[in-house]
Amino acid sequence: MIDSPEFEQFNWMVDMVQNIDMGLIVVDRDFNIHMWNGFMVHHTGKHPNKVKGQSLFDVFPEIPESWFRAKCRPVFELKCRSFVVWKQRPYLFHCRNVRPITGQASFMYQNVTLNPMVNMRGEAQHMFISVADVTGEALASQ
Repeated sequence: MIDSPEFEQFNWMVDMVQNIDMGLIVVDRDFNIHMWNGFMVHHTGKHPNKVKGQSLFDVFPEIPESWFRAKCRPVFELKCRSFVVWKQRPYLFHCRNVRPITGQASFMYQNVTLNPMVNMRGEAQHMFISVADVTGEALASQ
């Protein structure tokens, strides 16, 4: 067994990514899925083994492909973040609402951040998508 502070911290990071109360997805420029955390498994019912290597648009056909590609262009080309806010679009990923208190919504309202992942050559060949459940906030403001 490896017993070093670096290895322990790496394991902590993996545990945090899998268990954080936020969806995390990594896709490449062709929108193929490379990583999918536990939040996404819980809220979509889709296991990482079933989505890894698949096109985001095949897994989630409700995402308008031309709109989303345009939304992501600055992430890959300019290496800047982009946002999808629930007030403009209630959700990016159709997820069931699993919160008992806010159970009156049939889907999860989401704020989504599109983040570039810059490699050692300074290129953004991948991006990570973070998905926050804002159902409570959305219902409270209606």
